[in-house]
Amino acid sequence: MYITQTTDNVKKIFEELESKTDEQKLKFLIYVFGLLNNNQINDKNESNPDLVENDDMNIFNFESIGITNGVCMHLLEYFTMLYNKLTNTKDAYIDNGNVLGIKSDEEDKKIESHFEKLNFNEKLDVFSELIIRCDNDTYLSTKLFLNTYLELDGFDIAKQIQNFKINTI
Repeated sequence: MYITQTTDNVKKIFEELESKTDEQKLKFLIYVFGLLNNNQINDKNESNPDLVENDDMNIFNFESIGITNGVCMHLLEYFTMLYNKLTNTKDAYIDNGNVLGIKSDEEDKKIESHFEKLNFNEKLDVFSELIIRCDNDTYLSTKLFLNTYLELDGFDIAKQIQNFKINTI
């Protein structure tokens, strides 16, 4: 783990991910970045925080760490293309900011459920760790070219996420 001061719940997710195939890991990336793209990572765990009248909610998205929100959509498009290439299909596509056409099996749902049960700070740690691993090519056996989409390296982005976490406590 690159993020050292985190909970056992976060460590458990990455232990589970380490035993998964690249296809399963990519599905998880698409899942969590889809949540990020739709502003669903928030401290109240609301599925649609834009409809909540109470503005006293911390929502995590790329804009909250100084990165244009459109970057998340580009990353989702990239992950979707990579998924289609990896599976040798054209099943996955993006419609209105959501990735469709990817079938989740029980193993996928299990790790997605573990992610959903995390608290807000733990979810931020997962994003930090994912960004670092993807940028350092330790997440998939396939090289990810995140630097095409992100101006900063993974450690800098993770630091910004961790600073956001500290400022929302």
